[in-house]
Amino acid sequence: MDLRNSNDLELLADPAGRGVRDNFLIVSIMVLGSKILLIPDQLKTLVEGLYLNRGLLTILGFRGRRALTRVASVIVAVIIVVAVAAGGYYVVSLGTKTTPPVTTTTGPQSLTNVTFGFAGPPDITDTPGFMFWQTFAHQEGINLNVQYFDGDASVAEALVAGSIQVAEGGFQSTLLADESSGNSSGSYPFLIFSNYEAINDYALIVSNSITSFSQLAGQPIATSGPGSSSNLFCKLLLAAHGITGSQANCAPIGGGGARYRALIAGQVVGDIAEPFQIVSGVATGKYHIIATVPQLFPTIMFSVLYTSRTYAQANPTVITKITAAILLADRWAQNETQWIAKEQVEFPGTNVTIASTAWKIWAAMGLWQPNGGLSETSVSTSEQFLLNSSQIKSFLAVKYFVDLTHLHDALTTLGNYTAGVITNPNIPTIPVTIPGFGGGGGGGVGAAAATWVLLTRRSRGGS
Repeated sequence: MDLRNSNDLELLADPAGRGVRDNFLIVSIMVLGSKILLIPDQLKTLVEGLYLNRGLLTILGFRGRRALTRVASVIVAVIIVVAVAAGGYYVVSLGTKTTPPVTTTTGPQSLTNVTFGFAGPPDITDTPGFMFWQTFAHQEGINLNVQYFDGDASVAEALVAGSIQVAEGGFQSTLLADESSGNSSGSYPFLIFSNYEAINDYALIVSNSITSFSQLAGQPIATSGPGSSSNLFCKLLLAAHGITGSQANCAPIGGGGARYRALIAGQVVGDIAEPFQIVSGVATGKYHIIATVPQLFPTIMFSVLYTSRTYAQANPTVITKITAAILLADRWAQNETQWIAKEQVEFPGTNVTIASTAWKIWAAMGLWQPNGGLSETSVSTSEQFLLNSSQIKSFLAVKYFVDLTHLHDALTTLGNYTAGVITNPNIPTIPVTIPGFGGGGGGGVGAAAATWVLLTRRSRGGS
C-alpha cells in the first residue's frame, strides 16, 4: 500500500464504501514498506493533518450518529504505519471517551469568531455542514472554528465549560442534558435555536423474498443493540404492523458496517439502515426498502443546533447569523449537482451513483429543511414520542429549552425558499422505491412512493 496512491488507502470495516456508520474507525496507511507506530502526540498531529487534507486521505467510515441515547462515546482506533530507516516498531493506541477534540479553524480571523462543537467526524449527510461552516457562516460574518468531539456528551460538557459557544447534537441528548441540569423554576442551561438535520433517516431494508411485514415475524433484523435508535425503530416498525413480543426479532448485531455485512451474508433478513447503506444493498438487486422511519414517524426531530442560555442572551445577533448560515446551507443542499460536486471533494472516491441516489432519498425525506424545520409542534411532538417510548422520563415545556426567535429573524432577512428540489437527470441513479415519498427525474417531492432509474453504473466505490 502506498500513501502516494490514494487508491491504496484501504477501507477495513465498510463494504458499502463509506456508507456505513460504525462505532469504530480504523485507518491503515503504509509508506515505502517500513513500519513504525507513533507516540500519542505525534499520532494526533499526523491524524489531524491527514484529516484536514481530504484530497489525500479518504474519509473512512461514518460516525455512529443518532443512537437515541448518544451518550456513549465513539471508540476510535487508529494505526498509522510510516517509513523509517531503522524500521523499528513501537505500539500506541488512541481512543477512549476522553479523546481530545480536533479543532479546525476556517476563514479569516477578522470575522466574529465562534467555536462550534460537532459530534463527529462528519459523514456524507454532513456535506451541507461543510458549506455551513466553510462558506455560509463567513457570508454571514461568522468564523466558525470547528471542534470535532467523540459524542454528544463531550460536546455538552465543552459548552458548559465555555470552550465552545455553539454546538450540534441529537435532539434527545440535548433535551436530556437540559432536564438533568435544570430545575423546576424554569432555569435550563441549553437553548435549541435551529435544526441541523430535521428528521431521522432510517429505513428497513429487507431481502426481495420479503414482500409483507407478516413474513418478518420471528425473523432476525439487524440493529445496533438495546438502547440504540436502530433497535428502537425496529421494534416500533414491527409493532406498527402487529409484530410484538418474542415475534419481534430485533437482533443486536452492531454498528452500520456489521449490520450491512450480516445482511449481505444472509445472517439476517433485514437491516435498519441509513440511505447510503440502503442504496448499496439495493444496488445488488437482492434487497428493497419495505418501510421508512419518517414515513411512519414523520415529526421526530433528529439533530439540532444549540447554545448556552448565557451566550444566547449576550450574543443574540451572532445566533441569528448562525441560524441564517445553516438555512443557506440547507437551501444549497436542495441542488443535486452542487451537492454531488462538494460530496466528491469532501469524500473522494465514493461512488457517484450511490451518493446521488442517497441524496435523492434524503431530499425526499426532507433531511435538510431550507425554511427551517424547528417549531413548537415538531418539538412537542418529538418530546411526546420519546416520552411514550420511555426514552425520557418527563415532558419539559418547549419554552424552557427552545428559542424560535432566531429562526424567525433569519427568515425575515432571507425570505422563504421556493425553488424546491433540483435534480440533475445526467447524474445516474439506482432503481429504489421509497415508501411514503415521491420524486424522480422531474425533481419534485410528493406523497407517493418514488422510483429513480439507473442510467449507468460506476465500478468504483460503494456498490
